[in-house]
Amino acid sequence: MLVDGFLDELNQAFVTIDFGQGPLDFQVDTGFCGTLVIGEELFDPAHAEPAGTVEAELAAGQIYVYPSFVARSRWLGMDAEIEILVGPGKECLLGTDLLNPHSAKGATIITATLRRLCFQQRF
Repeated sequence: MLVDGFLDELNQAFVTIDFGQGPLDFQVDTGFCGTLVIGEELFDPAHAEPAGTVEAELAAGQIYVYPSFVARSRWLGMDAEIEILVGPGKECLLGTDLLNPHSAKGATIITATLRRLCFQQRF
């Protein structure tokens, strides 16, 4: 469920979403082609099922192995199984797979929210 969103001091877009673990601020990361990364300090494995590991090449070129979990949640009005990668610290990322899960609807809702935030930030 999309709760709210904001732009930080560097104009990076964040959306606040609750996937059953309490609201978390996710940075919208268009360079991340997955679904979610939740920092290990914030992730509660009681709300998800273990799904192995995922090896990923990060933007700076290093390889990172993420523990992977699957959680069931509502996303954009649909029941969905969402893969969650557990990363270091408290960083939370929302990837492009959730921006457009089945149609343009996902990208449209996120884009409308971000446009509203940009307008509020400017005025």
